[in-house]
Amino acid sequence: MLLELLKKELSYFTERQYKRNQIIYNEGDAPDGLYFIESGIIGLFHVSESGHETLLRVFSKNYIFGHRSLIAQENYHASSICLTPSRIYHISSSKFKELYTRNPEVLFEISKILAKELRASELRLSGLQDKSANRRIVESLVYLKLKHPNYTWTRKEIAEFAGSTFESVVRVMTGLQDLGLIEKKGRDFQVFDFEKMIDHSTTL
Repeated sequence: MLLELLKKELSYFTERQYKRNQIIYNEGDAPDGLYFIESGIIGLFHVSESGHETLLRVFSKNYIFGHRSLIAQENYHASSICLTPSRIYHISSSKFKELYTRNPEVLFEISKILAKELRASELRLSGLQDKSANRRIVESLVYLKLKHPNYTWTRKEIAEFAGSTFESVVRVMTGLQDLGLIEKKGRDFQVFDFEKMIDHSTTL
């Protein structure tokens, strides 16, 4: 529903082209608007004071991001990076306010997304969302392979990055291979379709 609403309101948006590995915004920046992905894959990550990088989310076509900080009027809690060349529509904070004032349904649909994201976070923290580990592993595979394509990631390293176990990584990768989305080559692996991997992350 939100996708349909936003596509009808593209006159409010500015189209932006990003290169691979280009940062869209940095952790700590003040929110400057809402982002809507027309094409490409975006990674959301946090870097601790010790320099440890943690992947929070991966977004692909038709996703929005930056909405939580924009609505909360808080600085970004993470950085966003283009893992592939991307085309993104951006709407400034002032234009966004103008848009939802004229069309309150946009804000209602975004609030539904925020509510679902909050529920998923609560279930993940309580250990009740069994498939969240699969999602984390798949998103980690996508992120690591796109950001560092020439490095051979071990299953142990992937598990540590995803906050999961070696056995879970092996199981998920086997499932992806059965779907024809990756091919395992010793310690390394080849990905055939990154976006389909993300789409299948909840079905493994």
